[in-house]
Amino acid sequence: MKPVPYTTNSSRKTVKADGSTATEAEIKELEKKIDEYYQKDSLTKQHIFSTISDRLLLHVQSLDKALKIWEEVCTIHEGKTELVQIDLHRQLQETQCEEGGDVKAHFGELYQLRESLVGMGVSIDDKDFSAIIMGSLPETYRPLLSSINAAA
Repeated sequence: MKPVPYTTNSSRKTVKADGSTATEAEIKELEKKIDEYYQKDSLTKQHIFSTISDRLLLHVQSLDKALKIWEEVCTIHEGKTELVQIDLHRQLQETQCEEGGDVKAHFGELYQLRESLVGMGVSIDDKDFSAIIMGSLPETYRPLLSSINAAA
């Protein structure tokens, strides 16, 4: 909770919520608490921003407080319907790495789709995810996968 700043009365004295005059020590202590609040709020926003998708970040970055950002993220994710889950699952299964494409980025995209589904309560076991990964690779990887499977 953000600390409530003191007000100034008509005689330019700093006044607390109960109407009494604040001492210099109380003013400094409150300023310290307000600074702490803003630092923690900024840190919390950084943590949220570093863990959400770019699309969601664009949606919430204009909100001014971490609490508002978190409430919006929750609202968006709690509002996901079964159709959205089906669409994400379809995307996961249909995503393909192009010949000569960045395989590492491709794996990252697949992992992000899986994590989005897991975040909505859809579990994808490792065996199924492994099959999706192998099926998404370019043709040039097929001989390598065949030799790996033969050795196993």
